[in-house]
Amino acid sequence: MPARPYKSILARADQWFASVRESQPENLQCGRGCSLCCHGLFEIGSGDVPVIAEGLAALHPSRRRMIVRRALEIVESSRHPNLRECSAEEKEAFFDRTESTPCPNLDEAGACMIYESRPIVCRTFGLPLRDGKKYIGDICELNFRDSSDKDRLTAAWDLQWEDVLGPEDEYTIPEAIVLVARMRGWLTEC
Repeated sequence: MPARPYKSILARADQWFASVRESQPENLQCGRGCSLCCHGLFEIGSGDVPVIAEGLAALHPSRRRMIVRRALEIVESSRHPNLRECSAEEKEAFFDRTESTPCPNLDEAGACMIYESRPIVCRTFGLPLRDGKKYIGDICELNFRDSSDKDRLTAAWDLQWEDVLGPEDEYTIPEAIVLVARMRGWLTEC
C-alpha cells in the first residue's frame, strides 16, 4: 500500500469503526466511559506523537498540567525503558508490570480527555484484527463474544491499512506526553 498522510489513516480507522458499529452494533460494547482498553501500557507509533501534542495543546492548561504530571509519574514509577533500544524480553516484562496502569488521559468518568487526538491503536481497539487475509484474532474480551467467524472477519481492522513501524518508532502514551511536554516547555508548568 502506498504511503498515506497519517491523519488520513486515522480518519479511515474512525470510519471503519463507525461502519462496524452501524453494521454490527450487537458485537460492539464500546461506549463512553468504558475504559477497559485504557488500562495497561502498550506501544504507539511515532506518528501518534504529534497528534497527541495537538490534543494536549487544545486542553485547558490546568487539565494539561494534570495529564503531564500523571505521565511523568507513570514514566518514573514504572521504570519505563526506552522501547526503541530494549530487548523483546525487557518490553514484555515492562508491559506485564504495567498492565493495570491507567492512561494519563483518562478523566474521572473514564473518558479520554484527548479523544479526537488519540492514537490509532485506541481508535481500532475493540475490533478483531487481521493482517491482509490472515485473521489474527479478537483483543477485547467484551466484543464479538457470540459473533460468527464471518462477522469477525468482516469487522476486522486490517493492519496493512496502517504504516509499517519498526522498533525505532515505538513509544507509550505516557512517554509521548512527556516528550511533547519537554518540547513545548510544559514541564516547567508542573
